[in-house]
Amino acid sequence: MQNKLAIFDLDDTLIQGDSSVLWTQYLWDQKIINDPLFVEADKAMMAQYNAGTLDMPTYLRFSLQSLADIKVEQVDRWLNDFVSNIIMPRIYPDAIQTINHYRAEGVPIIVISATVSFIVKKIAEKLGADVAMGIDIKQQNGCYGTEIEGIPTFKDGKVKRLLQWIRHQPITDAYVYFYTDSANDLPMCQFADETFVVNGDPRLIQAAKEHHWQQYQWDL
Repeated sequence: MQNKLAIFDLDDTLIQGDSSVLWTQYLWDQKIINDPLFVEADKAMMAQYNAGTLDMPTYLRFSLQSLADIKVEQVDRWLNDFVSNIIMPRIYPDAIQTINHYRAEGVPIIVISATVSFIVKKIAEKLGADVAMGIDIKQQNGCYGTEIEGIPTFKDGKVKRLLQWIRHQPITDAYVYFYTDSANDLPMCQFADETFVVNGDPRLIQAAKEHHWQQYQWDL
């Protein structure tokens, strides 16, 4: 029997907005970050992400300095509050319905995002995903550092990480469904057996027309 996998991007696909941007805003609102220039710089770097020009290691070195010297346990407490109060109201009903459809068919649910994994895993857990992959960050002295560990789940890194995971599973000849909003995910779109574009950005919409990928508009 052929194995099937339902793979979802996270930001602007399953939820309205970008969890990294929302997390930075949350840290600002909670007065954990108090430099307005930090928030502005974060937004500027997210614009680079949307344009496909972001250098991910540079962005993370900048972004994660806000959590320097804060213990992982404290970050985890903030994350629980952040996901419950900020993220949960932003999950698209169509996303939940689609996930439930695959779950009813016994298809494993995988969330792969270019957001740091400590955020991705918290949200994916709430969505009932079986597997969550984000950009893993090295820890130092019980705190999150600013350096990436392993292959970052960004652009073709998503495909590499998925294949790395599959190699350790009793899976052969997996049939992959993939949902995303971003042209940054074109490598995964082309790898998947079926690609579904959700709220696609202009570059992805163009690719969807060329490849005849189904397109959806999900709203709250």
